[in-house]
Amino acid sequence: MADLVPQSKEKSLQSLIQGWAEGKTTLKEIKGYSDSELYAIAHQGYFFLLQGKNEEAKTIFEGLVAIDPRNDYYYRALGVIYHKLGDPDRAIKQFTYASRVAPSNLAAFINRAEVYVATGKRKEALADLDHACNIARDPESPLARKARALAEYLRRK
Repeated sequence: MADLVPQSKEKSLQSLIQGWAEGKTTLKEIKGYSDSELYAIAHQGYFFLLQGKNEEAKTIFEGLVAIDPRNDYYYRALGVIYHKLGDPDRAIKQFTYASRVAPSNLAAFINRAEVYVATGKRKEALADLDHACNIARDPESPLARKARALAEYLRRK
């Protein structure tokens, strides 16, 4: 019986799978998904979120995180979903993952600060907002201004 997978491809696949097991390769790379394909799926998840179909959106973004764990947007979307579902601890974890994947992206720190504010953790919120202000490349960008304004509000409170 002939091999179903040529030996050279089998070795390549084994190498990818070993890389995945070691956290060096993603399912996105193994399956060959493009960013545009995954963003098309994310777009559907975003529409579910806008429609209040939070469970459906959660399913999509959990799948996307499994496929491409190096994309901070998927973690941030999950953070928003968990926050909307009333699970602030899981929301904070997702925003933390997003901040690790993209440490220079202000959005994850601001999102996490908003959850901290909602749960009465003012000190943690201020730390995230101050960090966002400090790493902002453009201090006049909308996100940097939002971080600054929210921090000023919390300090006056």
